[in-house]
Amino acid sequence: MTLITVEEISGRVAFRRFVEFPYSQFRSELRWSPPLAAVEAARLDPQRNPFFDDGDGEYFLARRAGALAGRITAHVATRDTTDGWFGFFDSVDDPRVVAALVMRAAQWLGEHGCTTITGPASFTPDDGPGVLVDGFHVAGTTGRPWNPEWYGPHLEGVGLVASGELRTWRLAATGTTALQRTSDRPAVAGRFVDPRIVLPGVVAVPDLTLARGSAVTLARRSKRNDWDGCTIVALDGDPAVLVPELQGAAAMAGYSWVVSPWCSDADAVPETVHVRFTMKL
Repeated sequence: MTLITVEEISGRVAFRRFVEFPYSQFRSELRWSPPLAAVEAARLDPQRNPFFDDGDGEYFLARRAGALAGRITAHVATRDTTDGWFGFFDSVDDPRVVAALVMRAAQWLGEHGCTTITGPASFTPDDGPGVLVDGFHVAGTTGRPWNPEWYGPHLEGVGLVASGELRTWRLAATGTTALQRTSDRPAVAGRFVDPRIVLPGVVAVPDLTLARGSAVTLARRSKRNDWDGCTIVALDGDPAVLVPELQGAAAMAGYSWVVSPWCSDADAVPETVHVRFTMKL
């Protein structure tokens, strides 16, 4: 039987391998929306991410017969919480690799006083929709990731159960807005924020997928605000009011479409469905 091991990362080389693993797995997959590696490295760096002022976490890499096969984080938002999270989850199509990763993350969380494990989620529990379970034919966008079909079933095979879903629709960017954009720069908007689509109560981010992870292309497009669409990543209020306002702001800014967690047509089939999974420890 092929040997599977899971190791805590230590040192710059292992850290770089952790950051780069999904690129090696999905670089040729056009449905995958690659983040900028430098931004991912900054998010994962305890010296640069303010999450680690109060939170804590550990990073793990899985190997199958010595070759890299997956990654996962185990993290807590505060050091005195009993709610544990896992995130930055990626794996080859092997249920044994997924089980080894989740069990190692669960072990770390249990050792740090947690009684549950939930995810995938980024360091901020509200950041990230979870795992794609429907709409695999649809390309991912910034703020709405694409995952291969085996992620959900393999996580369920470990004993995790679905704990809520996020449905999204692709809406046309139409109309105008009466809301004045906020001067704040929410952390959820990311480094390449477009202030024209950051409104009180609703925040969208440009879809950076067209840059395909190239820092040069990303910088050029960002300077020109040259994006086709955007994804709503924060919604605090009545979506029936805020989503149309965001659609209007996006249209005025030159966007063509908006990925939204709300649709005015109650019978409209969602473009994608993501879920998080949870388990008691």
